[in-house]
Amino acid sequence: MDTIESVIRRMTRLAVEHDAVNLSQGFTDEPPLFDLVWAAVVALLGGDDDQMDRLGTSTLRELVPGAEPTALLDRPLKEVLAGLQGRPDRLNQYSFPFGLTELREAIADYTERLYGWRPDPQTEVTVTLGATEALASVLAGVCAAGDRVIVPQPYHEMYPSQAAIFRLEPEYVTLVEQASAGVWELDRDEWAGAAARGARALILNTPHNPTGKVFSADDLAWIADLAARHDLLVITDEIYEHIVFDGHRHESLAALPGMRARTLVVNSISKTGNATGWRVGWVIAPAAHTRSIRAFHDTMVIQAPTPLQRAAVALLRLDPGVYDGLRTAYARKRDTLVPALRRAGFEVSPPEGAYYLFARYRGVPAIGDRSPMAAALHLIEEVGVASVPGDTFYATGTARDQYLRFAFCRSLPTLEEAAHRLATLDP
Repeated sequence: MDTIESVIRRMTRLAVEHDAVNLSQGFTDEPPLFDLVWAAVVALLGGDDDQMDRLGTSTLRELVPGAEPTALLDRPLKEVLAGLQGRPDRLNQYSFPFGLTELREAIADYTERLYGWRPDPQTEVTVTLGATEALASVLAGVCAAGDRVIVPQPYHEMYPSQAAIFRLEPEYVTLVEQASAGVWELDRDEWAGAAARGARALILNTPHNPTGKVFSADDLAWIADLAARHDLLVITDEIYEHIVFDGHRHESLAALPGMRARTLVVNSISKTGNATGWRVGWVIAPAAHTRSIRAFHDTMVIQAPTPLQRAAVALLRLDPGVYDGLRTAYARKRDTLVPALRRAGFEVSPPEGAYYLFARYRGVPAIGDRSPMAAALHLIEEVGVASVPGDTFYATGTARDQYLRFAFCRSLPTLEEAAHRLATLDP
């Protein structure tokens, strides 16, 4: 397979080159949750659990005994921290390839607390180098060259790209926007036909990137029945699980009767913790598949960063009220960008979840007659706002030529600046 630049990464690069507001790639310009950052700091410095606890509960007076208080204030922070580095050290070294025991336990507890079922942390949980590597390890572990994999489109570009790496055959089914109702729907006959033709697995992303669809309990019950009838594995990408709006709720497919045995959950801390660069994710898989998933993971990357794994424990054990704050903040961001796009002539169904707007641009006079890439380049170069061309998310069909994707995960001031720039497109 030829090595090519990801379209999404290309749009980020062009945004930097043209000083455009980057609404293309799905990462924020806000810091990670402080509890997560602090847990990483004490893991990096402390080196083991006892020393982490000491750093987390002691005052500077206790940590630097004998230091004169005024003189301590004048010492460089680096010098102070250097004296706090723990010995011995465990948390900056190799750990088990499949993840720290305490993180796998935290993932199991977190899953049970949120969804009512608890995976076995010893045999069903594997910590990975982010969700992208998690998906690759799953595809390598449960599929063989030539297997067919059902991929709903629009999709994240890594799904067909990884299928190509492992010589799998994607079978595309399509989510269709019902613009008058402002929703995205699946054609059950199309999905059933794809399953009947003998697929090994279905990749299901919910909440969905790029449409914002949150698959309902009824959707999931139908998919569970489809999987049982056609002996399908379902790979669920759930990284936007806490970003849902307007009363929608993310449901766990694996919680449905009979689905733990055929569901493989991919998740990470990237979106929940505002830490896309940390690359800490996980796979929850039936024990029968865990060994092959871990074998590929170990060979390719060995492990996720040990101190950041330890920090992830703190994130997963936070009070659930944190997730309410996350939803409220993203709803405000969504409601800042949606009207700005509509004023500029875009048509957009407000997303039920995730943090993307998949907007139809054909009604925008300045770009409506252009291809998706040409329209996106015009926005970057002439307006100063970066998006992703919609054909990036499709393999087939005419819908690919109708959309641009905008990410609203940036800070409110950044989104307000984007809205100001988009006003130059007002029809």
